[in-house]
Amino acid sequence: MTDDVLDIPFADAFSFDPSPTWARLREEAPAVRVRTLAGARVWLVTRYDDVKLVLADPRFSRAAVVEEGAPRVGVSRPLAGTLPTTDPPEHTRLRGLVSGAFAHRRVEGAREWVRELCEGLADDLAAAPADGVDLRRVFALPLPIQVICTLLGVPYDDRERFREWVELSYSMEMSERGRVEEAMAGLLEYMGALVAAKRAEERAGERSADLLDELCATSLTHDELVAFALNLLVAGHETSANQITGFVATLLRDRRHWERLVAEPDLVPRAVEELMRFTRLSEVGQLRVALEDVEVAGVVVRAGEGVMASIGSANRDPRAFDAPDELDLARTPNPHLALGAGPHFCLGAQLARIELQEALGVLLRRFPGLRAARPVEELAWRRVLVSGLAELPVAPG
Repeated sequence: MTDDVLDIPFADAFSFDPSPTWARLREEAPAVRVRTLAGARVWLVTRYDDVKLVLADPRFSRAAVVEEGAPRVGVSRPLAGTLPTTDPPEHTRLRGLVSGAFAHRRVEGAREWVRELCEGLADDLAAAPADGVDLRRVFALPLPIQVICTLLGVPYDDRERFREWVELSYSMEMSERGRVEEAMAGLLEYMGALVAAKRAEERAGERSADLLDELCATSLTHDELVAFALNLLVAGHETSANQITGFVATLLRDRRHWERLVAEPDLVPRAVEELMRFTRLSEVGQLRVALEDVEVAGVVVRAGEGVMASIGSANRDPRAFDAPDELDLARTPNPHLALGAGPHFCLGAQLARIELQEALGVLLRRFPGLRAARPVEELAWRRVLVSGLAELPVAPG
């Protein structure tokens, strides 16, 4: 901390429990200036109502985040023209092009297939050495990669080509800036070639049933389609992999939670919602730019200033949740913001819920004696925008 401005991520970030700074800010300074890794000074809001306002109010823009000179959170610059970086009405148009593919009924039809994938990965986990295996590597990461590759039409055999690129694109290490830029270039080149091949197949009358083929038939330009597909590929597996890993670690930290779900499997859907609230995914927040002067949490955010909305902090706000620092697997109602709010509410929310519910359900049934091979508090966290444990060594039991 210098010049009375907090540096974010905080010095004690990337550990199992949230930094005490979040609770202090919620109580003492719910809107405060912070300095991002990229050197930008932005406002940080931490209370539930203020975070929800910034996420949903049209006076706060996502499109402005990619404009020249806009504040940046981390190393990489968000891609323009994608769902996360457009405002209505452009955002509404883009979302409408793919909303059918992520409609509740259509996605729900994939539940049995997702469960079968989970069962196959559980077989790999069961065949692992008795003294321990990394659940993230064997189970949590392969599942969402297989799901999004199949839905999008990206060859699963190419996963090793783009996995490192995807992970680097989220980096919060400024020393890796050169590697991050190379990774983004590699991702764009890979997806550009895949989109070109898909469009060539479409012109030749050869079409499959995947989402990329559907998008190729829309009015999206080549660059828009590449950015769109890349955004779905990155968001479609990194977040879910971190959530599965974090959920299991949280439950195993106090095995009474794991044992309760083993005994009460019907509780899994509610438990997933609570784990989404409780297990944070970011040490920063979602960035918006004010389009006009707006009062938030007692301060005036001027037009053109950046505002970072901390979903993780909002989900621990005692104004919105009773005993917010306690894990209540039966919590209801549970109006958490883990999936966002407003126009940018997660497009793949139902798909994410299915992946998380089926992954947890299969693990609980197949491995009721699962235990952490090391204390989870000692495990390293990845220093990335969508953060999570770097590994989770477990013994199947």
